[in-house]
Amino acid sequence: MIAKDPTPAQELHSREALASVFADLNQYDATTHFVGQSTIFTLEANRGTGEAYCLAHHVFMKDEKRRLMLASLRYFDTFAKTDGAWLFAERLLYVDWLEERNLS
Repeated sequence: MIAKDPTPAQELHSREALASVFADLNQYDATTHFVGQSTIFTLEANRGTGEAYCLAHHVFMKDEKRRLMLASLRYFDTFAKTDGAWLFAERLLYVDWLEERNLS
């Protein structure tokens, strides 16, 4: 993976597709996601687009050692207003960098 790679690491095209993403997080002993700056690019009556930055922390065991995987992520989102509520219509995930290290 290369920072600012134009190809998303993951594409989600429905709200239902998010379920598998959350299920995949069960492989970790702990996760924390810090969502930083967010920018709305377009906003119309029933549709919008934006970008959000995130630092994702995943704790897991490997070779009997406690490890941390830290990822710098960007989400390009499309939102749709349905029945008065804004929902994700599409999410593209870009990984700018990953780091893995032992935890003490």
